[in-house]
Amino acid sequence: MRCLLKERPYQKLIEKNKKIIVFLFFLVLLLTGLNIYKDYGVHWDEYTNQHFGYKWAGYANNVIFRKGVAGDSSPDSQDLTHGPVFEIFVLFIQRKFFSINDSRHLIFFRHLCTFLLFYTGVYFFYLICKLHFKNWKICLLGSVFFILSPRIFAESFYNSNDIPFLSFYIICMYTLLRYLDKKTFTSAAIHAVTCALLIDIRIAGVTLPLYTLAFLAADILRMSTHREKVRGSKTALLYISLLIVLSFIFWPLLWSHTFSKLAMMVKALKNDYWTGSYLYFGRYAKLENQPWHYGPVWILISTPLFYSFCFFVGCLASIKMYIKNSIMPACTKRNNLLFALWFLFPLILSYRRMYDGWRHLYFIYPAFLIFSLTGLIALWKFIEIRFQKQISRIIHAALIIAAVLSMTNSVYFMVKNHPYQNVYFNILAGRNMKAIKSRFELDYWGLSYRKALEYILRNDKDDVIKIYVANAPGRHNANILTEDCKKRLLYVTSLDDAKYFLSNYRFHPGEYPYKEEFFSIKIGEAKIMIVYKLK
Repeated sequence: MRCLLKERPYQKLIEKNKKIIVFLFFLVLLLTGLNIYKDYGVHWDEYTNQHFGYKWAGYANNVIFRKGVAGDSSPDSQDLTHGPVFEIFVLFIQRKFFSINDSRHLIFFRHLCTFLLFYTGVYFFYLICKLHFKNWKICLLGSVFFILSPRIFAESFYNSNDIPFLSFYIICMYTLLRYLDKKTFTSAAIHAVTCALLIDIRIAGVTLPLYTLAFLAADILRMSTHREKVRGSKTALLYISLLIVLSFIFWPLLWSHTFSKLAMMVKALKNDYWTGSYLYFGRYAKLENQPWHYGPVWILISTPLFYSFCFFVGCLASIKMYIKNSIMPACTKRNNLLFALWFLFPLILSYRRMYDGWRHLYFIYPAFLIFSLTGLIALWKFIEIRFQKQISRIIHAALIIAAVLSMTNSVYFMVKNHPYQNVYFNILAGRNMKAIKSRFELDYWGLSYRKALEYILRNDKDDVIKIYVANAPGRHNANILTEDCKKRLLYVTSLDDAKYFLSNYRFHPGEYPYKEEFFSIKIGEAKIMIVYKLK
């Protein structure tokens, strides 16, 4: 597709230096990540995820090197839906190449690994856009949209469940497109490896092989010669064989009683094990009562509005092209259908499967952005065709300004509220953050406890400080402090014994009845962390 801007003299210089521009973009992103990855706190699942990696790394080690199985290998709900491959990989790198002996630097190391994988995912997203749009400027714009999505950017440092799955889904989609374009044994093998790793990060990754087999079968049926069909079928057989073998190898859970464990996985996909409640439009609800619109609404209220507007335009433009049977390359039609499945199929299947926002669906966000770019291009062409040259230039300028303002607003929020970009909402969620706080959870991860603990330690000179916290992250965040600081904190089980009370307002959007506010963290008009001095 053509660039959003017509070729002008000054653009020759840009075109000549396009590789440098792309390189600088990814260099700046990398340097930014390396500069801020230590700024984020510790969330609810940090130690659950760590234990998950230790458990299955130990199990694999016992089976391979000691010819036996030691320890508890009975699967729980996480084992059945989440594979251990990322956690085992992080543990392997940590033990093989680094000597990390304290919890603080271990958390930093895990945050860095999560970000670096996300960084890789952004690069492969750029490559997917390059295959589809055939224009590096649009691809770079899509990568900018991706980065300037505040929630996903924040979680790219600490969410070691959903971000690795998002990143590998992008990588797998790229290897799928390459495989469909050139059905070689090499491309089939590479795609099989990436798909196996994806499945062994989360069982929901089985959707990718389903897309692969469906589109591969359609391509083979359309092949004109018998020789091409035989070769395509052989690459498909190689893909399936490698996928099965590697999925088994990368997931230690399947090494014993394989078929019974697979049956348990299928059952786990149909059931929900989370028994908590979530705040949605001001009401707390259980998972079994989740409305069908939970996922779509969360995407709309926590994504920059300009992206969503372009997404809907892109969907309409794509549908129109299919209805009118517009002339477009076969690979573009195929890609549009594949991206539509990428977005819609998991969204439909996720009914009553999500809580705490839409983080379980982050892996569909790249498809969302691809349709946003499609919509932006369609708008540009529509204006160019329907209006006179002078008027179209004015409208084009307005469209550019709208895009720049949207990205500027995202940058402003991300910089001003660093490292709490995860509480981003747009105007659709409420007129201001105070109103939004009463309708949706803000810092449900509990990251803000870190700064609260650091503030107390800086401003209270007692050798031992007794504190009471509202939930688990209040304790977890002590482990990101230095050893001297940790020794000064004493967690008590009763408010009567505490000097300070800390809360991130999880399950408690209203204010507390205590009088002496010692410290708070605000996003806009809303407090996401409060510290009361009780004694």
